[in-house]
Amino acid sequence: MAVTIRDVAKAAGVSATTVSRVFNHSDLVTKQTQERVQAVANRMGYRPNATAKSLSHGRTQTIGIIVPAPHGEFFSEIIRAADEVAQQSEHYLLISSAHYSLEESEVALQSLQGRVDGLLVMTTHVQAQAELLDRYAIDIPVVFMNSPVEASPYPSFQIENRGGAQAATQHLIDRGYRHIGIILGPRDSHDVQERVAGYRAALAAAGRDPDAQPVIEGDFTQASGFDAGRQLLALDTLPDAVFACNDYMAIGAMAALQKEGIVIPDDLAIVGFDDIPSAQYTTPSLTTVRVPVYELGRRAAERLIAMLGASVAEAPLHTTMPSELVVRTST
Repeated sequence: MAVTIRDVAKAAGVSATTVSRVFNHSDLVTKQTQERVQAVANRMGYRPNATAKSLSHGRTQTIGIIVPAPHGEFFSEIIRAADEVAQQSEHYLLISSAHYSLEESEVALQSLQGRVDGLLVMTTHVQAQAELLDRYAIDIPVVFMNSPVEASPYPSFQIENRGGAQAATQHLIDRGYRHIGIILGPRDSHDVQERVAGYRAALAAAGRDPDAQPVIEGDFTQASGFDAGRQLLALDTLPDAVFACNDYMAIGAMAALQKEGIVIPDDLAIVGFDDIPSAQYTTPSLTTVRVPVYELGRRAAERLIAMLGASVAEAPLHTTMPSELVVRTST
Protein backbone atom coordinates (compact mmCIF):
# COMPACT_ATOMS: atom_id res chain seq x y z
CA MET A 1 0.00 0.00 0.00
CA ALA A 2 1.32 3.45 -0.92
CA VAL A 3 2.42 5.76 1.88
CA THR A 4 0.12 8.77 2.20
CA ILE A 5 0.66 12.29 3.43
CA ARG A 6 -1.31 11.40 6.58
CA ASP A 7 1.03 8.47 7.29
CA VAL A 8 4.01 10.82 7.16
CA ALA A 9 2.23 13.41 9.31
CA LYS A 10 1.42 10.81 11.99
CA ALA A 11 4.97 9.43 12.04
CA ALA A 12 6.50 12.90 12.20
CA GLY A 13 4.06 14.17 14.81
CA VAL A 14 2.77 17.03 12.69
CA SER A 15 -0.38 17.83 10.72
CA ALA A 16 -0.96 16.83 7.12
CA THR A 17 -1.00 20.53 6.29
CA THR A 18 2.51 20.90 7.66
CA VAL A 19 3.74 18.00 5.52
CA SER A 20 2.14 19.60 2.48
CA ARG A 21 3.86 22.90 3.28
CA VAL A 22 7.22 21.13 3.57
CA PHE A 23 6.93 19.64 0.09
CA ASN A 24 5.68 22.95 -1.31
CA HIS A 25 8.72 24.72 0.19
CA SER A 26 6.62 27.04 2.32
CA ASP A 27 8.34 29.61 4.54
CA LEU A 28 5.71 28.93 7.25
CA VAL A 29 7.56 25.81 8.42
CA THR A 30 10.73 26.00 10.51
CA LYS A 31 13.92 24.52 9.15
CA GLN A 32 14.01 21.97 11.99
CA THR A 33 10.49 20.74 11.18
CA GLN A 34 11.26 20.64 7.46
CA GLU A 35 14.29 18.44 8.07
CA ARG A 36 12.36 16.10 10.42
CA VAL A 37 9.44 15.69 8.01
CA GLN A 38 11.77 15.15 5.05
CA ALA A 39 13.73 12.53 6.95
CA VAL A 40 10.54 10.66 7.92
CA ALA A 41 9.22 10.87 4.36
CA ASN A 42 12.48 9.50 2.96
CA ARG A 43 12.51 6.65 5.46
CA MET A 44 8.92 5.72 4.62
CA GLY A 45 9.44 6.06 0.86
CA TYR A 46 6.82 8.78 0.50
CA ARG A 47 6.63 10.76 -2.73
CA PRO A 48 4.17 13.66 -3.12
CA ASN A 49 1.40 13.15 -5.66
CA ALA A 50 2.39 15.24 -8.67
CA THR A 51 -1.18 15.72 -9.88
CA ALA A 52 -2.47 16.88 -6.51
CA LYS A 53 0.51 19.15 -6.08
CA SER A 54 -0.04 20.75 -9.48
CA LEU A 55 -3.74 21.27 -8.83
CA SER A 56 -2.99 23.05 -5.57
CA HIS A 57 -0.78 25.49 -7.48
CA GLY A 58 -2.93 25.72 -10.58
CA ARG A 59 -0.01 24.31 -12.56
CA THR A 60 0.82 21.02 -14.24
CA GLN A 61 4.59 21.11 -13.56
CA THR A 62 4.90 20.13 -17.22
CA ILE A 63 6.33 21.94 -20.24
CA GLY A 64 5.54 21.00 -23.81
CA ILE A 65 7.75 20.86 -26.87
CA ILE A 66 6.61 20.75 -30.51
CA VAL A 67 9.27 19.73 -33.03
CA PRO A 68 8.96 19.18 -36.80
CA ALA A 69 9.82 15.45 -36.55
CA PRO A 70 10.04 12.91 -33.72
CA HIS A 71 13.28 11.30 -34.90
CA GLY A 72 16.82 12.14 -35.96
CA GLU A 73 20.00 13.22 -34.20
CA PHE A 74 19.23 16.95 -34.52
CA PHE A 75 15.83 16.78 -32.84
CA SER A 76 16.95 14.21 -30.26
CA GLU A 77 19.63 16.65 -29.05
CA ILE A 78 17.05 19.44 -28.76
CA ILE A 79 14.73 17.16 -26.79
CA ARG A 80 17.56 15.83 -24.59
CA ALA A 81 18.60 19.36 -23.62
CA ALA A 82 15.02 20.46 -22.89
CA ASP A 83 14.37 17.33 -20.85
CA GLU A 84 17.47 17.87 -18.70
CA VAL A 85 16.46 21.47 -17.96
CA ALA A 86 12.91 20.33 -17.16
CA GLN A 87 14.16 17.68 -14.74
CA GLN A 88 16.49 20.12 -13.00
CA SER A 89 13.56 22.48 -12.43
CA GLU A 90 11.23 19.67 -11.27
CA HIS A 91 9.12 19.72 -14.43
CA TYR A 92 8.10 17.00 -16.85
CA LEU A 93 8.52 17.26 -20.62
CA LEU A 94 5.63 16.44 -22.94
CA ILE A 95 6.73 15.90 -26.56
CA SER A 96 4.67 16.31 -29.71
CA SER A 97 5.58 16.33 -33.41
CA ALA A 98 4.20 18.43 -36.26
CA HIS A 99 5.61 16.10 -38.96
CA TYR A 100 6.54 19.17 -41.04
CA SER A 101 2.81 19.87 -41.47
CA LEU A 102 0.91 22.99 -40.42
CA GLU A 103 -2.23 20.89 -39.93
CA GLU A 104 -0.35 18.48 -37.66
CA SER A 105 1.14 21.44 -35.84
CA GLU A 106 -2.36 22.68 -35.07
CA VAL A 107 -3.36 19.21 -33.81
CA ALA A 108 -0.23 19.11 -31.61
CA LEU A 109 -1.04 22.52 -30.19
CA GLN A 110 -4.60 21.48 -29.41
CA SER A 111 -3.42 18.28 -27.72
CA LEU A 112 -1.07 20.21 -25.41
CA GLN A 113 -3.56 22.94 -24.52
CA GLY A 114 -4.34 22.92 -20.79
CA ARG A 115 -1.76 20.20 -20.15
CA VAL A 116 1.41 22.29 -19.97
CA ASP A 117 2.59 25.41 -18.14
CA GLY A 118 4.79 26.57 -21.00
CA LEU A 119 5.64 25.64 -24.56
CA LEU A 120 8.79 25.26 -26.68
CA VAL A 121 8.10 25.44 -30.41
CA MET A 122 10.28 24.55 -33.38
CA THR A 123 8.46 24.87 -36.68
CA THR A 124 9.02 25.34 -40.39
CA HIS A 125 5.84 27.46 -40.55
CA VAL A 126 6.94 30.37 -38.38
CA GLN A 127 4.32 33.03 -39.01
CA ALA A 128 1.48 30.51 -39.31
CA GLN A 129 2.46 28.94 -35.98
CA ALA A 130 2.44 32.34 -34.29
CA GLU A 131 -1.03 32.96 -35.72
CA LEU A 132 -2.20 29.60 -34.35
CA LEU A 133 -1.00 30.58 -30.89
CA ASP A 134 -2.97 33.81 -31.17
CA ARG A 135 -6.05 32.03 -32.52
CA TYR A 136 -6.18 29.63 -29.60
CA ALA A 137 -5.52 32.46 -27.15
CA ILE A 138 -2.56 30.62 -25.65
CA ASP A 139 -1.83 32.52 -22.45
CA ILE A 140 1.15 30.49 -21.26
CA PRO A 141 4.81 31.38 -21.88
CA VAL A 142 6.04 30.32 -25.34
CA VAL A 143 9.61 30.22 -26.67
CA PHE A 144 10.42 29.59 -30.33
CA MET A 145 13.52 27.60 -31.30
CA ASN A 146 15.27 28.24 -34.61
CA SER A 147 12.12 29.99 -35.73
CA PRO A 148 12.63 33.78 -35.64
CA VAL A 149 9.50 35.75 -34.87
CA GLU A 150 11.03 39.15 -34.16
CA ALA A 151 7.79 41.00 -34.85
CA SER A 152 5.82 38.91 -32.33
CA PRO A 153 5.70 38.85 -28.52
CA TYR A 154 7.40 35.43 -28.40
CA PRO A 155 11.11 35.18 -27.52
CA SER A 156 13.22 33.09 -29.88
CA PHE A 157 16.57 31.36 -30.20
CA GLN A 158 17.89 30.77 -33.70
CA ILE A 159 21.01 29.49 -35.44
CA GLU A 160 23.21 31.55 -37.75
CA ASN A 161 22.05 29.74 -40.88
CA ARG A 162 22.92 32.25 -43.58
CA GLY A 163 26.45 32.94 -42.39
CA GLY A 164 27.15 29.23 -41.94
CA ALA A 165 25.96 28.36 -45.45
CA GLN A 166 27.94 31.24 -46.90
CA ALA A 167 31.09 30.03 -45.13
CA ALA A 168 30.54 26.46 -46.37
CA THR A 169 30.08 27.61 -49.97
CA GLN A 170 33.04 29.98 -49.75
CA HIS A 171 35.15 27.06 -48.51
CA LEU A 172 34.28 25.13 -51.69
CA ILE A 173 35.08 28.18 -53.83
CA ASP A 174 38.42 28.65 -52.05
CA ARG A 175 39.27 25.00 -52.72
CA GLY A 176 38.91 25.67 -56.44
CA TYR A 177 35.51 24.11 -57.12
CA ARG A 178 33.61 26.03 -59.79
CA HIS A 179 30.42 24.10 -60.52
CA ILE A 180 28.72 23.94 -57.08
CA GLY A 181 25.23 22.49 -56.80
CA ILE A 182 22.80 22.54 -53.88
CA ILE A 183 20.43 20.01 -52.33
CA LEU A 184 17.44 21.81 -50.81
CA GLY A 185 15.31 20.93 -47.81
CA PRO A 186 11.61 21.82 -47.43
CA ARG A 187 11.18 25.12 -49.27
CA ASP A 188 8.92 26.65 -46.60
CA SER A 189 11.56 26.00 -43.94
CA HIS A 190 13.16 29.15 -42.56
CA ASP A 191 16.42 27.22 -42.15
CA VAL A 192 16.44 26.28 -45.83
CA GLN A 193 15.59 29.78 -47.00
CA GLU A 194 18.45 31.25 -44.97
CA ARG A 195 20.94 28.56 -46.03
CA VAL A 196 20.04 29.04 -49.69
CA ALA A 197 20.52 32.79 -49.27
CA GLY A 198 24.01 32.22 -47.82
CA TYR A 199 24.91 29.79 -50.61
CA ARG A 200 23.78 32.22 -53.31
CA ALA A 201 25.53 35.17 -51.64
CA ALA A 202 28.88 33.36 -51.65
CA LEU A 203 28.53 32.39 -55.31
CA ALA A 204 27.49 35.90 -56.35
CA ALA A 205 30.40 37.46 -54.44
CA ALA A 206 32.78 35.17 -56.32
CA GLY A 207 31.31 36.19 -59.67
CA ARG A 208 29.43 32.90 -60.16
CA ASP A 209 25.84 32.84 -61.37
CA PRO A 210 23.78 31.06 -58.66
CA ASP A 211 21.04 30.32 -61.19
CA ALA A 212 23.49 28.42 -63.38
CA GLN A 213 24.16 25.81 -60.68
CA PRO A 214 22.20 22.54 -60.35
CA VAL A 215 19.41 22.64 -57.76
CA ILE A 216 18.07 19.34 -56.40
CA GLU A 217 14.98 19.06 -54.20
CA GLY A 218 15.14 17.29 -50.83
CA ASP A 219 13.18 17.04 -47.59
CA PHE A 220 15.95 16.81 -44.93
CA THR A 221 15.87 12.97 -44.87
CA GLN A 222 18.67 10.59 -45.86
CA ALA A 223 16.34 8.95 -48.36
CA SER A 224 15.81 12.27 -50.16
CA GLY A 225 19.58 12.78 -50.12
CA PHE A 226 20.09 9.39 -51.73
CA ASP A 227 17.56 10.30 -54.41
CA ALA A 228 19.32 13.65 -54.87
CA GLY A 229 22.57 11.78 -55.45
CA ARG A 230 20.94 9.73 -58.20
CA GLN A 231 19.58 12.92 -59.77
CA LEU A 232 23.08 14.41 -59.75
CA LEU A 233 24.34 11.32 -61.58
CA ALA A 234 21.63 11.79 -64.21
CA LEU A 235 22.81 15.32 -65.08
CA ASP A 236 24.68 15.86 -68.34
CA THR A 237 27.63 17.16 -66.31
CA LEU A 238 28.35 16.17 -62.74
CA PRO A 239 29.09 19.27 -60.61
CA ASP A 240 32.48 19.65 -58.93
CA ALA A 241 30.89 20.04 -55.50
CA VAL A 242 27.57 20.08 -53.68
CA PHE A 243 26.27 21.96 -50.66
CA ALA A 244 23.50 19.99 -48.93
CA CYS A 245 21.18 21.93 -46.62
CA ASN A 246 21.62 19.34 -43.88
CA ASP A 247 23.87 16.42 -43.00
CA TYR A 248 21.26 13.71 -43.50
CA MET A 249 20.87 14.65 -47.16
CA ALA A 250 24.63 15.00 -47.59
CA ILE A 251 25.16 11.49 -46.18
CA GLY A 252 22.39 10.05 -48.35
CA ALA A 253 23.82 11.71 -51.48
CA MET A 254 27.31 10.39 -50.68
CA ALA A 255 25.92 6.86 -50.46
CA ALA A 256 24.22 7.11 -53.86
CA LEU A 257 27.27 8.62 -55.53
CA GLN A 258 29.71 6.14 -54.03
CA LYS A 259 27.46 3.25 -55.04
CA GLU A 260 28.07 4.26 -58.66
CA GLY A 261 31.82 4.59 -58.22
CA ILE A 262 32.09 8.35 -57.63
CA VAL A 263 35.13 9.07 -55.44
CA ILE A 264 34.60 11.79 -52.83
CA PRO A 265 36.17 14.34 -52.84
CA ASP A 266 38.26 13.54 -55.98
CA ASP A 267 35.27 13.42 -58.34
CA LEU A 268 32.88 15.52 -56.29
CA ALA A 269 33.20 17.32 -52.94
CA ILE A 270 30.27 17.61 -50.56
CA VAL A 271 29.42 19.79 -47.56
CA GLY A 272 26.55 19.38 -45.12
CA PHE A 273 25.00 21.45 -42.36
CA ASP A 274 24.33 20.73 -38.63
CA ASP A 275 27.34 18.52 -37.71
CA ILE A 276 25.21 15.69 -36.35
CA PRO A 277 27.29 13.17 -34.33
CA SER A 278 27.50 10.65 -37.20
CA ALA A 279 28.95 13.22 -39.64
CA GLN A 280 32.48 12.59 -38.40
CA TYR A 281 32.13 8.84 -38.90
CA THR A 282 31.15 8.77 -42.57
CA THR A 283 33.69 7.66 -45.18
CA PRO A 284 35.08 10.10 -46.00
CA SER A 285 34.24 12.18 -42.94
CA LEU A 286 31.79 14.96 -43.75
CA THR A 287 32.76 18.62 -43.93
CA THR A 288 29.84 20.49 -42.42
CA VAL A 289 28.63 23.52 -40.49
CA ARG A 290 28.48 22.89 -36.77
CA VAL A 291 25.51 24.38 -34.95
CA PRO A 292 25.06 24.39 -31.16
CA VAL A 293 22.03 22.10 -31.19
CA TYR A 294 22.14 21.00 -27.55
CA GLU A 295 22.87 24.56 -26.44
CA LEU A 296 19.90 25.79 -28.48
CA GLY A 297 17.53 23.43 -26.66
CA ARG A 298 19.08 24.11 -23.28
CA ARG A 299 18.94 27.89 -23.50
CA ALA A 300 15.41 27.92 -24.89
CA ALA A 301 14.21 25.64 -22.08
CA GLU A 302 16.00 27.70 -19.43
CA ARG A 303 14.38 30.82 -20.82
CA LEU A 304 10.97 29.18 -20.66
CA ILE A 305 11.47 28.05 -17.04
CA ALA A 306 12.56 31.59 -16.12
CA MET A 307 9.39 32.95 -17.73
CA LEU A 308 7.28 30.54 -15.65
CA GLY A 309 8.76 31.98 -12.48
CA ALA A 310 8.60 35.64 -13.51
CA SER A 311 6.00 37.81 -11.81
CA VAL A 312 6.09 40.40 -14.62
CA ALA A 313 6.32 39.67 -18.34
CA GLU A 314 9.54 40.93 -19.92
CA ALA A 315 10.16 42.15 -23.46
CA PRO A 316 10.87 39.18 -25.76
CA LEU A 317 14.53 38.44 -26.41
CA HIS A 318 15.66 37.22 -29.84
CA THR A 319 19.01 35.46 -29.73
CA THR A 320 21.11 34.24 -32.67
CA MET A 321 23.60 31.49 -31.88
CA PRO A 322 26.80 31.21 -33.96
CA SER A 323 27.63 28.42 -36.42
CA GLU A 324 31.10 27.14 -37.29
CA LEU A 325 32.57 25.50 -40.40
CA VAL A 326 34.17 22.12 -39.62
CA VAL A 327 36.46 20.97 -42.42
CA ARG A 328 36.85 17.21 -42.86
CA THR A 329 37.89 14.93 -45.71
CA SER A 330 34.75 15.14 -47.91
CA THR A 331 36.21 18.37 -49.32
